[in-house]
Amino acid sequence: IVGGTLADSLDRRKLLLATQVWQAAWTFVLAAAVTGGDVEEWLLVLLVFVIGLGQAIFAPTWSAVLPTLAGRENLEASISLNSTQMNASRVVGPALGGVLWVAFGASAVFVVNGLSYVFVVGALLVARFPDVPRAAAGAVWSRLTAGFRLVGERPLIRNSLLLMSLFALFCLPFIGQMPTLAELNLGIDAKSTGYGVLYATFGSGAGGGALLVGTVLRPVPKPLVVRGTLTAFAVLLGVLAALRSPLPAYPVMFLVGLVYFATTTALLTHVQTHIEDEVRGRVMALWTMSFGGMVPISNLLAGPLIERTSVTTVVALGAVVALALGWTRALGPAPAPSD
Repeated sequence: IVGGTLADSLDRRKLLLATQVWQAAWTFVLAAAVTGGDVEEWLLVLLVFVIGLGQAIFAPTWSAVLPTLAGRENLEASISLNSTQMNASRVVGPALGGVLWVAFGASAVFVVNGLSYVFVVGALLVARFPDVPRAAAGAVWSRLTAGFRLVGERPLIRNSLLLMSLFALFCLPFIGQMPTLAELNLGIDAKSTGYGVLYATFGSGAGGGALLVGTVLRPVPKPLVVRGTLTAFAVLLGVLAALRSPLPAYPVMFLVGLVYFATTTALLTHVQTHIEDEVRGRVMALWTMSFGGMVPISNLLAGPLIERTSVTTVVALGAVVALALGWTRALGPAPAPSD
């Protein structure tokens, strides 16, 4: 919430630069802390939390900047491309990290991570940022709650955020519980190469789904895309819950990833298309919370539920909820915002 408010009140380029320098600096501290292979748990948690503070400001700010850099006519393509590279990094990053960890140790992984911020800082310095209206000055509390007020006044945005929150909370625990699913249902060791390929297959599918929204599905109304991909996700997640053999799990996991992130990208595009630049940061802060914030909560809830029932039950429940969400008409067609 604070990050979204800052994104609408301050110079976004300077804010992005500050967050990247902050995260890079603390990543190097983290690298130093894990040198030797032993680190106190409280220190590890504290350092990750401090790095996360920078990301909490960066995420809504970057989401607010992207449409202004690309222009409204390229909004869908830019969101699709950004989502694609994000999912590609989820495949390439862990693979690269694993190689570095085996060869040089955990500290080297974080050193390379810290150095990678140099490229982001360089891109921010050379990019041309258009001027956008800034939020009017006022009481701090009023500015912090402006995003909530806007969402309350606009059913389309409110329903989109609610749909994303429910989707993340009930349908996405399988992502965090993928090692459990692989070991108990599919007979794949979570520390094996086979599991690494399974996760990479899921990430590749997610990247493909994001790209699909900005290309093949670009002319299709986004509420229709969300409804169709949610329905397909429900069916595929149900199939995944029923599988007990590793071989068919790979293509199914690819398709699950594809429709999962096609849904998310289409919903994000739907929201971004219907908000103005001066409030974009605060609305994107709520989007970040509804998506990224709900997934960890869903895993906290899924763990005890799996212990009481089974991982199959949790995944199947996600399929049922996804099917119900897919047939809601809360998004409905909405007119494009006036310039």
